[in-house]
Amino acid sequence: MIALIDRDIAEFADRGYNDTKRNELTEVRNTVDSFASDEQLEAVKMNLTEQKDDARKALEKTMRSIFNMAQNVFGQYSAKYKEFGNAMISQQSDAEIVRVAKIMSLTADKYLAELSDEGFSSDKLIMLITQRDALDLRIDKQAQGISDRDVVTEARVEALNRLYQLIIKYAGIGQDIFYETNEAKYNDYIIYDTPSGLPEIPPVSHL
Repeated sequence: MIALIDRDIAEFADRGYNDTKRNELTEVRNTVDSFASDEQLEAVKMNLTEQKDDARKALEKTMRSIFNMAQNVFGQYSAKYKEFGNAMISQQSDAEIVRVAKIMSLTADKYLAELSDEGFSSDKLIMLITQRDALDLRIDKQAQGISDRDVVTEARVEALNRLYQLIIKYAGIGQDIFYETNEAKYNDYIIYDTPSGLPEIPPVSHL
């Protein structure tokens, strides 16, 4: 469209087209072109989800071992065992498992001496805390990735709609200029296979 108007600049200048309007059209086109594709954004989101899932698996493995140690030392139905939190971690949400891990880290530190007979140590406590914090961070990054994708998608739709409006506008002007005066140039500005060469029903953009 930009190239066609440049070719026919004399006729378009008579219709108020100038450098400012050309720059507007060019800038909107460049803005649309600069956005990452849906495929790229989805890949980023998937990667962040995989990282979060891997962090959760590592934390769950450590927590199960500690629950087993606590059960062996205190008994499954003891009050001290219950201090370690809800052991049904596989059924918990990401946020809930982080919360239980925080409870567990405090309780495991409290009973460090008793758990040492089962192989628990300060190093394993540090590993629990590190894995807990890693999952907490990955949860936030995944949420941010989803939010970023939504923001970019919305901005891209807005830019595409603006570009669409400009293309329709200048296609219509081009057809008006060359109607019944230059069939070849008139046809250059036809962008839809409709009687008018323009859309009969504007397309609806979806996020």
